[in-house]
Amino acid sequence: ALGEVRGQVAALSIAAAQKLVGEALDEQRQRALIGEFFSGVKSGKVSVVEGASVSGDSAVVTSALPLTDAEQGTVKNEVLAKLGSGGEVEFKVDPSILGGLVVRIGDKILDDSVAGKLGAMRQTLR
Repeated sequence: ALGEVRGQVAALSIAAAQKLVGEALDEQRQRALIGEFFSGVKSGKVSVVEGASVSGDSAVVTSALPLTDAEQGTVKNEVLAKLGSGGEVEFKVDPSILGGLVVRIGDKILDDSVAGKLGAMRQTLR
C-alpha cells in the first residue's frame, strides 16, 4: 500500500513538473538557464569535467537552442582548457533536453539539462 502511494505521488510530481517546465521554458527562460550554467562554470560551482584525463578528446555540447557566438566562445574556452590544444568542440541543438546544456567529453557526461534534472527527480522519487 505504501509503495503504491509512493508511486502515485511520484507520478503526480513528475507530471506537475513536466507541465510547469513545458509552460515556463520559453526562449528567454532557456537563455537564463544557459546563463546560469556559464556563471556556475566561471564561479567554480559547475565543473565541466572533474578529475578526468581527457587530453586530446573531442567534446560535444548540446543545447535546447542554438548558442550565441559569445556563449559558444565561453563554453569552448572552458572545455578546451580541459582538453588541451588537441581537442575539438562540436555544438549541437536538441530541443528534447528542454533547456540547459549537456557536455560530453569522451565517456564523461555533464548533464545540466532540464530533462536530465527531471529524470534525476524521477529516480529520487521512486
